[in-house]
Amino acid sequence: MQPLVLIDVDGVLNALGATDAWEDWRAGEAVAEGRSYPIRWSPTVVERVAGWCEIADVRWLTTWGHDANASLRHLLELPELPVAGTHGGAGDVGSPDPGGSLASVTPAAPDALTGQWWKFDVVRRLVDQDPSRPIVWLDDDLANQPEICSWMGESAMALVLAPDRSSGLVGTDLDAVDAYLRREALSG
Repeated sequence: MQPLVLIDVDGVLNALGATDAWEDWRAGEAVAEGRSYPIRWSPTVVERVAGWCEIADVRWLTTWGHDANASLRHLLELPELPVAGTHGGAGDVGSPDPGGSLASVTPAAPDALTGQWWKFDVVRRLVDQDPSRPIVWLDDDLANQPEICSWMGESAMALVLAPDRSSGLVGTDLDAVDAYLRREALSG
């Protein structure tokens, strides 16, 4: 079975601040829930993510939900990716921040049933379904979730990365994912 790569948008693919991490920055807009959001990305990053689709099961795990497969994926020139899960009660997540990204709704939006960050609930279910499946989880909000990172280290075969939200994924992050996926491909 291929490793699973779970990828967030804001703060991971969409850089939320000024940065010089990449020389090929692009800017555009994508629509989610009928509203337009500014997107700042590096085609270099997106090409690497698209390349993972050949050796891994790459899925969205983002507040963008199924909207990630609409104008956003076309803007980034990514293939359509399955959505690993969404927040169960859209009314519970609040409104996007006035800064123009969806990043403010997580992790401050716990699931009403579990009291946990809804993305963790999704990942926990995936781990429970197949504890031996390697997982890469890329989400800037993991930087504020040490208990979740610790659980992942103890309960799953996982690489958990929390990029700096201002730059999103950088070269060292991409290299770490590439190395992890290559290692898992060789051991599988």
